[in-house]
Amino acid sequence: MLTVKVLGDFLGGQWFRPRGAEHKIVSRDPGDQGYRIGAFPVAPEHAETAVSAAVDAGPAWGRLPAAIRADFLRKFAAELVNRRGALARLLAAETGKPLWEAELEVSEAGGRVEMELREGQSHVQPIRISEVRWGVSGEGRYRPLGATLVLGAAAAPLEQPLGWILPALLAGNTVVFKPSKLVPAVGQAIAEIAEQIELPAGVLNLVQGEAEVGLKLVSDTRLAAVLFCGSHLSGARVVQAALGRLNRMVALAVGGINTAVVLSDADLGQAVYECARGAFLTTGQRASSTGVILVERGVLLEFLDAFGEAVRALKVGYAFEADVFMGPMLSEAARARALDRQEQLERFGARPLLRAEPLKLKRPGHYLSPAVWQLTRPEPIDSFRPDGQSFGPDVVLVPFDDDEQGQRLAGSTAYPLGAAVFTRDAARFEAWAEAVPYGLVNHNLATTDQTSRLPFLGLGGAGSHRPSGVLAQHSCSFPQALLRATEPYDPSRNLPNFPRK
Repeated sequence: MLTVKVLGDFLGGQWFRPRGAEHKIVSRDPGDQGYRIGAFPVAPEHAETAVSAAVDAGPAWGRLPAAIRADFLRKFAAELVNRRGALARLLAAETGKPLWEAELEVSEAGGRVEMELREGQSHVQPIRISEVRWGVSGEGRYRPLGATLVLGAAAAPLEQPLGWILPALLAGNTVVFKPSKLVPAVGQAIAEIAEQIELPAGVLNLVQGEAEVGLKLVSDTRLAAVLFCGSHLSGARVVQAALGRLNRMVALAVGGINTAVVLSDADLGQAVYECARGAFLTTGQRASSTGVILVERGVLLEFLDAFGEAVRALKVGYAFEADVFMGPMLSEAARARALDRQEQLERFGARPLLRAEPLKLKRPGHYLSPAVWQLTRPEPIDSFRPDGQSFGPDVVLVPFDDDEQGQRLAGSTAYPLGAAVFTRDAARFEAWAEAVPYGLVNHNLATTDQTSRLPFLGLGGAGSHRPSGVLAQHSCSFPQALLRATEPYDPSRNLPNFPRK
């Protein structure tokens, strides 16, 4: 069993654990509810303290040479490597994801720093113009926004928040970080690393809490930016709370629709594997999880048989057991929502190829079997996925007749996030990539395949047009233009009709 020592909130470089807190977040392993990882006290008054610490630390941190900030982040990455085993076990215990998947997340988070230094910084390099006109040079440079709030998600509680925290710090911003209420221990681990590398006081602050604490933080007008990843409903609440300052930068990565497209000339073995991986990795709870598969009628029956066989073979179980592909849902509420959405699909007229069922395994957890639903006719995505991504282990297969109809269906969602197109024809893929309005379009790869070396952006209701990935530093900076006089003042060059002595 894994338990952690609860330290409290990390404010201005120190830990504060309020005594006699009226409320605590109890973190339990979603795969084994029989024991708890830790009880984390909630102190809403710490929200203001955390913002004050970040604001106070901002000027000195922003003035540091970028090379010194980069050295701190290299130390952060090294500590991730040093702790990789313990972090992977903590991730697996608190999220329920299989240990092998948790190990991948730690590895990807550790590689983020070098990517930011090698490639992310290339997008915030100064722009220099030697001569704008006679006697005038120009420069454009990027400057930090200021104190920044990062609201973390639960499905990838290390990689996702660090995907904003690290570039924000490198760009010269200070950070207040509130992890999801479902993963307080992983959030604490991030702050522990900041303390270990002796990050200057106030540069990274941690506040534990539930939605109310997050909204209290968002409403603090001293914050220059809010970076959020989560559901569309929660994102809407964040935007509403942030309306007090129109000049505040708000970057939202909210759950959207991720659509796979299987064309008649696809390698069906590859399509089956990638679609199953995309739909059921992390129990379908990733923002990029495949929720819809459009299948060209010519290969529909063959794909249905092979896909159903592959999904039936997926092992659902405890994170630390061998051969487990899919762990539990993050919470009982998440499992209940997934089952409710299943009933909605059935009322819509979808046919279950596989129905999701609560599973009773050796350990008491939030286990749910994978679900595969089929529509018998083409239907707009918004008609059966009206709220965007489902955040659960279910996928809906929809037939289509030709590319024109399929592209129209792929574009029939208000929440386009990621797409995957399976075809052996490179030109056909390019035509689809041009036709579908998604921020990510993969060729013969799952929708869950992403890289921080490229921009990542949800369109429509799936984001706010502030890309993460390699452009994250760009998103949490502002450009400043400077013009400089390079020659002594010469009155003979005054504008025509300007009075002369």
